[in-house]
Amino acid sequence: MALPHLSNSTAGRNKFDPVHTNIFEVRFTVPAGLRDEFGKDELLISEHVTKITGLNGLNRAPNTDVQKFMGTDRSYMLPKLDNTRIEFEVTFTMNLRDDVDNYVYKFFRAWAALGYDINTGARALKRDYCADWVNIAIANRAGDIYHEIILKDVMMNGEMNGIDELSYDAGEAAELTVKFVSDWWQEKKA
Repeated sequence: MALPHLSNSTAGRNKFDPVHTNIFEVRFTVPAGLRDEFGKDELLISEHVTKITGLNGLNRAPNTDVQKFMGTDRSYMLPKLDNTRIEFEVTFTMNLRDDVDNYVYKFFRAWAALGYDINTGARALKRDYCADWVNIAIANRAGDIYHEIILKDVMMNGEMNGIDELSYDAGEAAELTVKFVSDWWQEKKA
């Protein structure tokens, strides 16, 4: 029996590049209820994305169930999914514009307030608090996009995390993690 060797590897011989999880871009649209105030920051907010998690929701398959027959199991796939929406989180860096404008935090606080303004009790309609899309483009090392995910009708989903604690011992820059949900999406694969 021959030992493993590069010449036995099709991926190695053909110079297939690995899939990297750090070559991606996320772009946001601003919900209609915020376009007047924050429309100019649409691309700027996207520049602050450092991480996105929860994309495993794209890869769902129905669960299985079991029937019994004379003490043995017969497995079968259920005819529906338990959940058809995707919940995901995006982490953002934060900077101060003009020395005092924490624009990333301010934008997401305003977005959250469209769903329910904790200071006034005001609420907006879905057409106002729902962003049209979030686009995730995943590329190879040369920048060629091989997988694009367009999450549609995106809204915030719960609290924001990351700036819930202030500490004199901390030295790193603050980050903000925001939870989102989308009921449907489109994917383009090369």
